[in-house]
Amino acid sequence: MRLSSATTLRRGLVALVAAAALAAPLGARASLLDGLSIRGGFWRSDRATVREAVGEVMWGGGLDYKIAHFPALLNGDQWSTSLSADFHYSEKKSSGVFRMIPVSVNQVYTFDQESSTSPYAGFFLSAVTINGTDQPTITRIGGGLLAGLNVAGSIYVEGRYQWVDSHGLDTSLPGLFGYVGYRF
Repeated sequence: MRLSSATTLRRGLVALVAAAALAAPLGARASLLDGLSIRGGFWRSDRATVREAVGEVMWGGGLDYKIAHFPALLNGDQWSTSLSADFHYSEKKSSGVFRMIPVSVNQVYTFDQESSTSPYAGFFLSAVTINGTDQPTITRIGGGLLAGLNVAGSIYVEGRYQWVDSHGLDTSLPGLFGYVGYRF
């Protein structure tokens, strides 16, 4: 069964809204935007076969929501848990459309702030939905490592390296994500 571009886009948007809704603060005095960030960036596979099909990079964007008062997997005040959902899209005339929607649970350690910047690093576990012109819609488990830097108040830069289970795919999809985002 092939899904249209509109159906896939709707599913991607529903995933983003669902991730934000699940992470919404329960406190009556808490702001809905506390802990929310938006970001834009790219995904680049380290496999030449994938780059031939989708181009050098896939552009995309997403949401990340830091869950306040949620127990972190690891102990310490510096650890936090967040949910993120991203949508990456590529279209080439020669090979068609390719979409990837990773939804992740992130564990992040934020280092002490120096001047106006604070670095962070962590790991994540993802459910990655993939589809395209020659690829039926499938969801696979993935995971990886992340590192970033909070700069200039609410602006941040983040890099992620993600591995995805390649069962049922023509090739494996490890790759590098790069984002620039804004935290509310």
